[in-house]
Amino acid sequence: MPAISGEQVALVRCNRYEPGEVRSALEEIFAFHGGIEAVVGSGKKVLLKPNLLSAVAPSKTVTTNPLIVKVVAEMIQEAGGKVFIGDSPGHDNQEKAHRICGLQEVIEATGAEPLYFSDPVYKQVEGYRLWEIPLAPELSRVDLVINLAKLKTHSFTGMTAAVKNVYGCVPGKHKARFHFEHPLPKDFSRLLLDVYYAVRPAFSIIDAVVAMEGAGPRNGRPRQVGLLMGGMNALALDVVAASVLGFQPEQVTTNAEARKLRLEGSDLESIIIKGKELEEVRLAGFDLGPVSKGRIGRLLALLPFARIRDFMTARRPYPRINPDLCSGCGVCQQSCPARAIEFCGSIPDIDYHGCIRCYCCQEFCGQGAVELSGSRSGN
Repeated sequence: MPAISGEQVALVRCNRYEPGEVRSALEEIFAFHGGIEAVVGSGKKVLLKPNLLSAVAPSKTVTTNPLIVKVVAEMIQEAGGKVFIGDSPGHDNQEKAHRICGLQEVIEATGAEPLYFSDPVYKQVEGYRLWEIPLAPELSRVDLVINLAKLKTHSFTGMTAAVKNVYGCVPGKHKARFHFEHPLPKDFSRLLLDVYYAVRPAFSIIDAVVAMEGAGPRNGRPRQVGLLMGGMNALALDVVAASVLGFQPEQVTTNAEARKLRLEGSDLESIIIKGKELEEVRLAGFDLGPVSKGRIGRLLALLPFARIRDFMTARRPYPRINPDLCSGCGVCQQSCPARAIEFCGSIPDIDYHGCIRCYCCQEFCGQGAVELSGSRSGN
């Protein structure tokens, strides 16, 4: 893959979603990279791409906090840029997500233009293979993308942050198709890297004022971290973020696959960290989630041979429906790319012969009713 320049990451304290504090932290992050004017440039059309996983209130810590989006939009406008806001939610339509996630207020307050992602155009990208990736055609309307991610655990890839956030540039149904075509975390992670290189955001920011631990990316718990992180290389940003949370190198599969490919930004030792020292902000006791913190996750971090790691990865836990929590809404069935979920009465039933263990059902269940267990029986 061609290099994405810059292995410098800024770590800046921001303890509250308060306008002045957020503004000060973001100004400091951009100052380490020559100021926002150096990133944007006067007259440029800029897409702000937040995490809009689903239509969920900001207090749930599922999506990028709208204040981050608002302040970045204002800074770009002050630098002479025109702001657009858009993403393709994994579930729910984009207008609903804008409204409930707080972005409609940002759009009205700043005059930013919403971009509603539609049927894709195919862009050829040279990654670890040469192929075409379906991307939102609205990307062609802007000069550059600023990637505004949320720091969360993820049951499939270990962590979701800057690299995985770019996946939202792939319109709705194609995300499910890619899950079905790339059922192993290592293959799906290489796909995510391809999408990242196809979109090539000019700058990435991770909202880690309050992160999500546990059963992310939808049903985990808020955890105060008190950081904003930023840099030109989203991969370097993710490598540093993973270290802050306490992940072992092999537990975040996008980072692990990037190291195998020797991509720029994949080696923590080569990254220049500005602002706070890494040791100063590392967290203790962060719940890394049901996959990464379990027995299999710990083994993956220790096994030296790629074939053995891949074999263990294939032994990922199965999703299981907790009938006491299930509301029977059908979101799990709708989000399953393998069509492995059917209803028996009011409770969904998983066909484990068809299940590819992508955990989309767990990701989009608003009730937290999909749990990950060590076997098909839940034992």
